Amino acid sequence: MPWLKDSLNLTDTGAATHKGYLCPKNSLCVSRENPHNGTVSFDNVMQSLQLVFVIMSSNTFSDILYHMTDSDRLASALFFAFGIVIMTLWLMNLLVAVITSSFQVIREESKGSAFTADDQIYPIIDDDEHVTDSQLQQLYDKTYWVWIAIIVFGLVTQAFRSANMDSQSRRFVDTTETVVTIILLIEILLRFAVSWRTFHRSKRNWVDLGIAVITAIIQIPPIRHSGQPYAWLTFFQVLRFYRVVLAVSITRDLIQIVLGNVSGLLNLIVFVFLITFLTAIFAVQIFRGEIPKEYPSGETIHVTFSNIYNAFIGMYQVLSSENWTSLMYDTTSYEDQWHTAWISASFFILWFILANFIVLNMFIAVIQENFDVTEDEKRLYQVRAFLQQSELGGSSHGNLSLSTIFRLGRGTNRHKDPLDYGPATTEMLVKETVLRDFLDELEPMGHLDEEAGAMIRSSTAPVRAGLLSAIWGKLLGIFGNHEPNPFYSRLKFSRAYEELDPQTMAREVVSATEQRKRAQRQYLQNHPTYNTSLFLFAPEHPLRRLCQRIVGPGRGSHRHGGVHPIKPLWYGFSAIIYAAIVVMVILACVATPLYQRDYFNRHGGYTVRNWFVWTDMSFAVIFSIEALIKVIADGFFWTPNAYFRGSWGFIDGLVLVTLWINVITSLYKDGAVSRAVGAFKALRALRLLNVSDTARDTFHSVIVLGGWKVLSAALVSLSLLVPFAIYGVNLFNGQFEICNDNKVNTLSQCVGEFNSTPFHWEVVAPRQMSNPYYSFDDFPSALSILFQIVSQEGWTDVMWSAMMTNGRENQPQPFKSQGNAVFFIVFNLLGAVFVLTLFVSVFMRNYTEQTGVAFFTAEQRSWLELRKLLRQIAPSKRPSAKSESKYRGRAYRIAVKKRGKWSRFITIVLTLHLVLLIVEFSPEKGWWEETRDWLFLFFTVAYIANIVIRIVGLTWKRFRKSSWDLYSIAAVSGTVITTLLHRSRWDNPLYTQLHHLFLVSIALLLIPRNNQLDQLFKTAAASLPAIGNLLATWFVLFLVYAIALTQTFGLTRFGAGENGNLNFRNVPKALILLFRMSCGEGWNAIMADFASIGYPNCNVSKDFYQSDCGSARWAQGLFISWNILSMYIFVSLFVSLIFESFSYVYQRSNGLSVVSREEIRRFKQAWATYDPEGTGFISKEKFPRLLGELSGVFEMRIYDGELSVGSILADCKHDTRGMEQVPAGIVEGIDLDALNRRLATIDVAEIRRRRRRMELFFQEIMVSADVDRGINFTSCLMILAHYNIISDGKSLKLDEYLRRRARLQRVEESVERRVVRGFFDTLFWSRRFRSRHNFRDSARMMTIPQFAVPEIFVDDRDVVSPIESRFPPDVPPKDGTSGDYEQQGSEGLRRRNDSISVPGSPSRSGPSSLNVSPQLSPHRPSVSVSSANINWGHDGSMDWIDEDPFADGRSPGASHGGSPGRSPARSRANSNMEEAYTVARSRAASTAEERQRQDVLDVFDNSAWGESIRRSFTLSRSGTRGRGAR
Repeated sequence: MPWLKDSLNLTDTGAATHKGYLCPKNSLCVSRENPHNGTVSFDNVMQSLQLVFVIMSSNTFSDILYHMTDSDRLASALFFAFGIVIMTLWLMNLLVAVITSSFQVIREESKGSAFTADDQIYPIIDDDEHVTDSQLQQLYDKTYWVWIAIIVFGLVTQAFRSANMDSQSRRFVDTTETVVTIILLIEILLRFAVSWRTFHRSKRNWVDLGIAVITAIIQIPPIRHSGQPYAWLTFFQVLRFYRVVLAVSITRDLIQIVLGNVSGLLNLIVFVFLITFLTAIFAVQIFRGEIPKEYPSGETIHVTFSNIYNAFIGMYQVLSSENWTSLMYDTTSYEDQWHTAWISASFFILWFILANFIVLNMFIAVIQENFDVTEDEKRLYQVRAFLQQSELGGSSHGNLSLSTIFRLGRGTNRHKDPLDYGPATTEMLVKETVLRDFLDELEPMGHLDEEAGAMIRSSTAPVRAGLLSAIWGKLLGIFGNHEPNPFYSRLKFSRAYEELDPQTMAREVVSATEQRKRAQRQYLQNHPTYNTSLFLFAPEHPLRRLCQRIVGPGRGSHRHGGVHPIKPLWYGFSAIIYAAIVVMVILACVATPLYQRDYFNRHGGYTVRNWFVWTDMSFAVIFSIEALIKVIADGFFWTPNAYFRGSWGFIDGLVLVTLWINVITSLYKDGAVSRAVGAFKALRALRLLNVSDTARDTFHSVIVLGGWKVLSAALVSLSLLVPFAIYGVNLFNGQFEICNDNKVNTLSQCVGEFNSTPFHWEVVAPRQMSNPYYSFDDFPSALSILFQIVSQEGWTDVMWSAMMTNGRENQPQPFKSQGNAVFFIVFNLLGAVFVLTLFVSVFMRNYTEQTGVAFFTAEQRSWLELRKLLRQIAPSKRPSAKSESKYRGRAYRIAVKKRGKWSRFITIVLTLHLVLLIVEFSPEKGWWEETRDWLFLFFTVAYIANIVIRIVGLTWKRFRKSSWDLYSIAAVSGTVITTLLHRSRWDNPLYTQLHHLFLVSIALLLIPRNNQLDQLFKTAAASLPAIGNLLATWFVLFLVYAIALTQTFGLTRFGAGENGNLNFRNVPKALILLFRMSCGEGWNAIMADFASIGYPNCNVSKDFYQSDCGSARWAQGLFISWNILSMYIFVSLFVSLIFESFSYVYQRSNGLSVVSREEIRRFKQAWATYDPEGTGFISKEKFPRLLGELSGVFEMRIYDGELSVGSILADCKHDTRGMEQVPAGIVEGIDLDALNRRLATIDVAEIRRRRRRMELFFQEIMVSADVDRGINFTSCLMILAHYNIISDGKSLKLDEYLRRRARLQRVEESVERRVVRGFFDTLFWSRRFRSRHNFRDSARMMTIPQFAVPEIFVDDRDVVSPIESRFPPDVPPKDGTSGDYEQQGSEGLRRRNDSISVPGSPSRSGPSSLNVSPQLSPHRPSVSVSSANINWGHDGSMDWIDEDPFADGRSPGASHGGSPGRSPARSRANSNMEEAYTVARSRAASTAEERQRQDVLDVFDNSAWGESIRRSFTLSRSGTRGRGAR
């Protein structure tokens, strides 16, 4: 602070280097104690905390800011800028989101208003319906606008009242008011006469009757001439204005929404006054008698807490935040002598938090409640908003944003789902079942639409056009008969949006889009020259195509009849243009009027040969070439992609025109440029709005598309300002004038001179009577000061002036008319509710409607937050015990333990670090400063050790994924460097400040160590990207106005409120001043200074550079527009952005809380089992095993819980221990009857549904898997959430739901294709099995051999193919085949007892024989091969490999056709096998003897003869194969 030293030693030369405020020549700067009796400073943490809270309140912080810039450097303003952005615009608006969302949750849970005891809402406006059809009623209805015109006429007449009006004008105003009162009294009598039966049922009738009667009574002469009492009673005359407001539709609709729940609004207003009154009682008890009536300088202390009324005004002043610190500073200054200043500061800070941060923000919640719709209506609005967006199409800008240039086009459309393109989602919405599922409707909507259409058609009668309408139609037919342009026309529908049901709307959007495309093609055919740019360059012209290769479409995202730009050329050209824009804006910031004047003075006057004129000309040429290229490429204005037809092309054209105006005036006006020409330079910064796509779209959607709603909010605000301005003129006109000599009693004595004592010097000064910079002398002045009061700035000064009024022509006296404060308190409260709060609410609603958040249901909000949570989860790495060293494994265990000893130690160190920062004070002892530095050094060593342990244990790849870990490296590294510099006694204030900054930054590492703080920080950080884009757009407007104000008032001399840092001399100081005014801080006083500096207080000259006067028109235009644009619009946008990104309440008030940290931890542990390296991917083969590991909310099974095998067996288990005889029906301890009963209870339909669900889930996982890397961690989590946690129809947004349905449709088609393919696979393998079975049967003996003596026959039934004979039993195939017996997937074959005898395997018949168990069976035993393949090694060993025959997705036919998945040997073997089958079957069928043998065997196989024959047979595999081979 600038008062750190109390030294009056004139020999003290001060510091070695200068900074901050420099004393004028021949003067001395004397440092004294801290202001307000030493209670305002940054010397210790308590006083610093108090001032930080003042910054957070965004009121009176500018005094501290300019104190710091005077005592330190101008860069110290950055601390206040970051404080306002982070704490006020971010964290405090987060509180607004908390309050609004909390009440929204209450409404959704209670299905009623959160501000009323009952669910009934009492509107303030009732639209009474007339039931009488009499001629008098119809005649009266036709005169509706006549009475409105009479009311407007009366109010306009009252607006002409002023303090300086003559007696004739005063008589005219009074007479007009009397006549209007009489006419309106007659009107209410007529209304009663035409509807006397129903007159009492309407509230508006009673209100109008009361107003008419009271205004008639106050026209009685004794009341009329009573003076101030009559002025207060004119409130009822002004109250008629409500009828005018309700007569205008744009204001009526918005007021009906805002005041829809008037009971809740009134309840909140009463609550505000009650809690303020209660706090005033506490303040009186604490501060009464402690504060004097005057300051030592003689000025009046307005709030002394001497009585309840005075304390109430003071507490309401704190509630409004206007100069609330003056009360706190006064009490702390006078309480400091008792050492109780901290009690005073705590009292005011707590009341400010309760009143301003909580209670006033509840008004936003009330108004937002009126904007809300039901959950079902939200879904319907989502459908309509989606279709309107589909109708409007994409963005209409062709310029690349700066962020896109930096990304070089990467990441824009790279990873988007293909369903995001084209009309797939809109066509999905056409399906009735999809729409009904989303809207949660059970009945079809077609008949509802027919009924609604019938009602509309029946209620719409044909109306005959009048004379004026017919004439207007003919004129339009003559002059406007032209073909509509389909390139710039909206889609055409049969009826309005509100009259269509969503499904019909979807159909019409699809059909109308196709019709517009056809119309565009037809239009180009009918007008071949329409797409000719500048009427010279056709679409096929080489020059035009060259230009199109350089730039993107001038309007829209698709170029009609052209070529696409070449990305390298497009991006390079855009980068050059953007670089030129940046340089142009920087030079505009440098070439201020003050710089130009000094430049001309140094060079002997104005000359054209100066660098800023030629640079402007160069930029004009560059941007003219850019515009020419874009115009040649896409046309000027009358082409499909006309460059200047888009909004951003219009801005570019405006900048180009103003740039040439600056150049031309600089060249031909000899330097005599005007203020307007200089202000044109500010428009150059508008081209910086293309900083990012999001920022540009936000600005376009909210400011451009939402301009109508902003206009309606402005008109509603005027509906409050106008009647109060008229009423204020009636009350206070001519009463604010004050004489500068306080010793006079009447203003007539304010003549001559008096002894003035400025700075305790006796100086004779003339007496002067004047108003302050505000007054109520006429309607414009009253409207101006009320507009300033609405911004919560300066209203207390006006109130204290009104409380000092002593009647006309009398000198105001303190506290003379204390009742006048009621006017300003009521207006301030209504202004805060109906203007500031209304703007915030309207912008919140407008922005959330544009982004779709306004129509999100509770389930959809919850899913958005759950999705954010799931996307933040990363897989854990599990180190291998074999590959990791002992030290690395130990470091890993230390790093991953959240509650381990080392983690607790670091938490304790961070806590002690924070404590050391808190106990810092100034001035402090040298030994304590030395001790604290050594402690910080020790703590820094601990932080370094922690970082090293985490890097070693987690590896750098995983360490860098954590933002907090990277932040710790930056903070600790900066601390180490600055600590070493500090310990080396490097005496540099910059390094000292950086050292303190890094020490404070380390304290933020406590946030991730607390779950609640970490979650709250993540919630707040969710809005960071959107806030960054909005800040970028806001900063562009800062530059525009900073350049404009610098060019306009850069040479204006200082007024009473300006100083060396508070001015518009250069752009940095202008930015600081604009930032202050954005918070509403003293903007009106600064505007008054620059508007009032005129002759004879300044030098008037035709040469702009020689004049230092201000300008009232430019000051009012620039300051008021900046106040509206920045304070009302952009601050409201901050609230909207944070409200959109807010999630803390929804996360804890819905059913999605089941996804706890424990559930996530279990899933990560299961995933780490199959992905120990934490890559985030597992193979498809491992996924089924992963499903078996999942449990809890992520469990995915068909038979889970009580339906599992273990659970069923446990239920049916029968204890047989100790039983001599096991009861019947009990097998191995299982009661079969109980088991049957238990199985009978299983819901078969539910199991089928689960099986179907499992099939869809599994197939979706497979479809979403990466081809090379496998299944993704996050993708698996998200898909599991879709199946186990949320309901797609209730939790997904409409566009997500449609894409989800389209994806599921593809998955279902894939499942069905697999079923069909499986069916054909079954047919294929069934035929293979039957053919082989028939072949074996045909190879058996059919008749009994005829012989006398036993002979040895060899059974050649196994001679099935030549391929088998090629492999002796002791020589297995080398290609992994098993000859003819390779059967893949042959689960349907019967398993036999014979098997292949392989080398090294046991055999009952020897190493070279087949093991055959003779059976008494009609079929001979055959060699069976399991479904596994045999993989033969070089050593004769054998591996059994399970193989799915169609795992590679090929059909059976493809697998035998030499596909890439089969080797040539395998293909030839299969072909030979088929030929062997065919040859064997033909040979068996050609011999009758073999058929007879087969018949004999079939007959005698089960007989004793067959048994004896089998005993006499000697089967030899080797002999059979040998004979078969021969």
